[in-house]
Amino acid sequence: MDPGETCANCGAVLGGEYCHACGQKRFVASDRRFGHLLRQFLASATDLDGRIWRTLRALLLRPGLLSREYMEGRRAGWISPVSLFLAVSVVYFLAPLHGGDFALQFMQQVSGRVRALAASPDERLSAEQLAGTGQAHTRFTERWVDARVRARDAAARQASNGAAGYGYRDYRNAYDAKADEVSKALVILHVPLAALVLAVLFARQRRYFAEHFVVALHYFAFALASLLIVIQMRALLRFSLPAAWLPPEATYDWTMRVLLPVYAVLALRRSYAVGWGAAIAAAAAMLAVIVAANLYVYRAVQFAVTFALT
Repeated sequence: MDPGETCANCGAVLGGEYCHACGQKRFVASDRRFGHLLRQFLASATDLDGRIWRTLRALLLRPGLLSREYMEGRRAGWISPVSLFLAVSVVYFLAPLHGGDFALQFMQQVSGRVRALAASPDERLSAEQLAGTGQAHTRFTERWVDARVRARDAAARQASNGAAGYGYRDYRNAYDAKADEVSKALVILHVPLAALVLAVLFARQRRYFAEHFVVALHYFAFALASLLIVIQMRALLRFSLPAAWLPPEATYDWTMRVLLPVYAVLALRRSYAVGWGAAIAAAAAMLAVIVAANLYVYRAVQFAVTFALT
């Protein structure tokens, strides 16, 4: 039999341009060329009706639509929730600038005392930063930093016969070099807790936990995407506008503080097909748990894991 009459992927007999068994297009010799690969790339990047762009538009502009489509079984036209979340989180953490409550650096995790010790010579800390007590875990974990710096300083001085030491600034640099990677891996810790709240609030709908998990995944994908847009916009304005024309720094924080609750209400109303009152109450409960999880679970785990790796 002519090899061209069978599918190169699964071996099924072809009756047209596409395999009826696996869906792959008939393989021809020209598919081996670089031009074919380039055409595929250009088609994917410019196809605004493709799944990638359609999914992103729905995520950003139509809150709750992706979750509702998933619940009702209409999934083929969209990127899977897990793939979408992973893609957005990777882009967020690889962007030139990022921040917020997910990517916490060393100076955000320690008290003012350690901040002063770890600051660079040209770095000016505000009175508020110097007086800060750090995170909820800091009173328990800061002694780890003190002990580690003392041990490494002693080892460095012994190895160099007293010529070189190791200070808090050295450990800060080591911590910050690893913190982003840890943040990227651990941000998903928020999702199951948010999903658990949704499962309790909408227990009467008798949905699977996985469906609530998808709603939470889509919400956090939006949170990361919107935070990325706001941070990059702030950097662009700083670069392009005179200092006198720049909006107050609090503008960006308040943008997120308004945007995320509004999006949560709209997303839950559409996802679960409930009224405004139920959507507002559910959004408030979900956001309260997310904030508590970020303050008392995520930040502590991120610090502990980053500390263990550095």
